[in-house]
Amino acid sequence: MKTNPRKVPRTQADVARAWQEGADFGAEFAINMVLLVLKDKHDAPDEDILQLRSEFEDQLDSVAKGYINYADIKTALGGDYNIKVRMKR
Repeated sequence: MKTNPRKVPRTQADVARAWQEGADFGAEFAINMVLLVLKDKHDAPDEDILQLRSEFEDQLDSVAKGYINYADIKTALGGDYNIKVRMKR
């Protein structure tokens, strides 16, 4: 007899791991999209692209280590630079 996938027991560790994998995928996806737009639409030099990638990775590391969080980033962008990002749905 097969187990209903909705009834498979999951631990909080399983949920946390799945959430982290999703967050990591989302961050990688966003980095790739930004770099593609800069290269393809703005003809950004390779040196600038590589520098941005490095700085982006440093910021992600700061988030992973708990030095900053997403709310801090949104506050800085909105308050200091009047930039807001919204997903179109």
